[in-house]
Amino acid sequence: MTSAEAFTSFLAEFNRAVFPAHILFYLLAIGAAFLVFARPGKWSDVAAKGVLAVLWAWLGIFYMITFYTRINSAGYAWGALFLLQAAFFAVEIFWPKIEFRPYFHPKLGHIGATVAGWSLVGYPITALIFKHGWPELALFGCAAPVAIFTCGMLLFTFDRKPRWRFTFIPFLWSVVGGLGPAVQWRYFEDYALFAAGLILLAAWIWASYKYKKKK
Repeated sequence: MTSAEAFTSFLAEFNRAVFPAHILFYLLAIGAAFLVFARPGKWSDVAAKGVLAVLWAWLGIFYMITFYTRINSAGYAWGALFLLQAAFFAVEIFWPKIEFRPYFHPKLGHIGATVAGWSLVGYPITALIFKHGWPELALFGCAAPVAIFTCGMLLFTFDRKPRWRFTFIPFLWSVVGGLGPAVQWRYFEDYALFAAGLILLAAWIWASYKYKKKK
């Protein structure tokens, strides 16, 4: 079992090695979210799917396989799952099955915006409150905030038939990567990841039920 000290050292090593890549990922995420809200349509969908594909590929290759495996061999399995998630989003660019429409279900859109915004602003603030500062602060580009952002963005897609392949891996990580650090290592900010995963799952179940009623 990975210790709290090992996990903290891993985050510090990762952040020092890849900084300032976090800034680029912040800008990409903000840009994709802005396009989805300001100009929903084909090209904002392409931008959002492209950014999400890049983020999950980054997590799979660098966060998990390159760095996390140094403290836990499970990083190889998670790296493969994260790369699979990246592939799902990348394929979506060319053969679209989902669309990002924040205004189709206004209440769900508001929740999605709150969840996505939390990953960018609320998460690092709560991390600082819980005394996880630089370099062990999980900035955007680390798994937790990226997964929270993904959950928020996916809440905009339930105007069409829900696709389990987009929901399963973020939800699974929200349980393992959210509850694990929060309970074991007192990374209480990761309860937000677990909550985001539950919200995404609930929305998926609700949308699936509505879609079946329409058929």
